Amino acid sequence: MTKEQELREIIDKFEELGDVIGSAVVRRDGLMIISGLPSEINSNAVAAMLAAMVGTGETVSRELEIGTLKQVVVESKKGKLVSVGAGEDAIFGALVREKANMGLILMELERSAKRIEKII
Repeated sequence: MTKEQELREIIDKFEELGDVIGSAVVRRDGLMIISGLPSEINSNAVAAMLAAMVGTGETVSRELEIGTLKQVVVESKKGKLVSVGAGEDAIFGALVREKANMGLILMELERSAKRIEKII
């Protein structure tokens, strides 16, 4: 199985969770690795935003000496964009509906990110 197939398997399984609109694995420089986002969403723009969000969150955590960043969540009226680091080279992010079970989403996002880190 190729790395791309392994990553596709991870995001496909993650997206089986209720209320997940789509997910993506991106490089920390903002380039898309693999996307499960709907076609009407500009996945390259999302990749850049995920990298910026996580990079900024990690800088804030480090500068304020509040420990390692766990996740970044952008909560809006119609949904949430959630992201976590997936090792030194990647980020895993998901777009979820407003009423999503965030406990389950975050647990699975972190579990998936650990698997992604091992592949990349």
